Parts: sequence; C-alpha cells; structure tokens
Amino acid sequence: MTRYDIANKNLQTLFNISLENNSGADKDFMDILQKYIFGEVFEVGNLDIKTRELLTVTTLTCLQTLPQLKAHINGALNAGNTCIEIREAIYQCAPFIGFPKNS
Repeated sequence: MTRYDIANKNLQTLFNISLENNSGADKDFMDILQKYIFGEVFEVGNLDIKTRELLTVTTLTCLQTLPQLKAHINGALNAGNTCIEIREAIYQCAPFIGFPKNS
C-alpha cells in the first residue's frame, strides 16, 4: 500500500472522509498534512489505531485545541474507544493542564 492508500484508509476509518473529498481553505496543504499524519506517522511502531487516537485526544486536550479535539474525539469513537475511556483520558489531563483557556 502507498502512503496515499494508507492515509485514505485511516481517514475513512476515523472521520469517514477521503483525500479526494478533502475540503478547506488550502486543499494542497491539507493533503500534505493528512498524508504525513495518517499515511506515515500512523504506520510507525506497533500501536493500533484505537490507541493512537486516544493519545491524539490526550495531546489535543493538553494543547486545548478545541476544534481539532472535537474531530478527534469522534475519530477515537470510530476507532473503537468508548465514551468512558475518552472521558477518563481527558479527566487524567485536567489536574496537570488546569482549566480551559476559553470558557
């Protein structure tokens, strides 16, 4: 499988989208970003897609990037995480990161 194929498979699994149907302000940049993240980074090591998405949710929680967090919470659910697992991952971050920057 090519990086393009791998990225498409992961994007379909997580977000029900494909590189062909990509939208946004800069389609070329999104293609590069998505192929790198979902086509290369997702293939490094032995973590399954469920664990990768839970780690992504945790990271985005710490960064407090709410639009991306919302998308990746849905991706984590699509990858097989439960609502309780996602909630507990976010709760685990709370004492270390404090309250949200935007309320």
